[in-house]
Amino acid sequence: MMLSSVNDLKNKVLKELSAQITGDYVLLDIPNHKNIGDHLIYKGELDFFREIPFVCKAQSSVTFNFSGEIKSNIILLHGGGNFGDLYPMHQRFREKVICENSNKRIIILPQSVQFNKESEAIESAKIFNQHPDLTICARDQYSFEYLKKYFGNCTIIMVPDMAFCSQYKKPKQASKDLLIMKRRDFEIGNSDEAKISNDYSVSDWTTFEPTINESIAKYYEKVNNKLSKVFFSLIKQDSVFGLFPLRTEKEYTQLGIDLVSQYRFVISTRLHGHILCMLLGIPSIIVDNSYGKNKRFYDTWLKDVENSYFAKTIEEALELYNKMKDEK
Repeated sequence: MMLSSVNDLKNKVLKELSAQITGDYVLLDIPNHKNIGDHLIYKGELDFFREIPFVCKAQSSVTFNFSGEIKSNIILLHGGGNFGDLYPMHQRFREKVICENSNKRIIILPQSVQFNKESEAIESAKIFNQHPDLTICARDQYSFEYLKKYFGNCTIIMVPDMAFCSQYKKPKQASKDLLIMKRRDFEIGNSDEAKISNDYSVSDWTTFEPTINESIAKYYEKVNNKLSKVFFSLIKQDSVFGLFPLRTEKEYTQLGIDLVSQYRFVISTRLHGHILCMLLGIPSIIVDNSYGKNKRFYDTWLKDVENSYFAKTIEEALELYNKMKDEK
């Protein structure tokens, strides 16, 4: 079935996941960091939960005090792009949960998969494949096939990103022409040395920009995390964002909206920069990342969606943007 709209993608998520969640559940590995994309996923998860008739009994985060004692019969693990050996903390956390909860149903929400070392995939798969009731949602065709190969004892289904379960109001008339969202980490790939004219605005998520405000926020959140970890360990409870959070999911999400809604067009090296533009009705070109994650997702779900375009590099994206601009 061809998916040609944001609403189609949302309905696909609802169809695939509603059949998997048959009772009350707990959600683990909630994001508590500055990547706005993960908070867009988290918001999508929360909005999805409002569509199903079951209750989230508790929420736990890897950041503070996860005791491993879970009363719900179904465990959900946060989706995203950290399944594999690029972000080992999250993979180790999933393995820990799986090892300690063999008597519960576990569902890993939509993930992109990337193992740079086959040996890491094999070792991780040994843990996953021993669980009797484990479902992994693949976020793209490549991830689906990879999981089928190595994690074959698990149930593997293909589901779009959870962020599509959210709806946002279209922004007011934008005041600027083009934003190039250029990420500042190792996933930037072939666009790292892009020559970009000073005529264009260039920014990562604002939380990654080296501003004074963000430096203060980073220090504050570091202190809050340390204090929160000690406090919640003492009272044997848990928290998502800590004792005195500077930002929660709503604040992070709004920062993303505030950034992209200033522009009539966006070129994004971040997958969720592109997805957020789609949700806001802003035309956008997604540029591939260092290991092909963005292209895999685009080819699987987005190539038939209006105002959604792909380019291998920022230079190629600028050529496409200027071509479309000339054709208007």
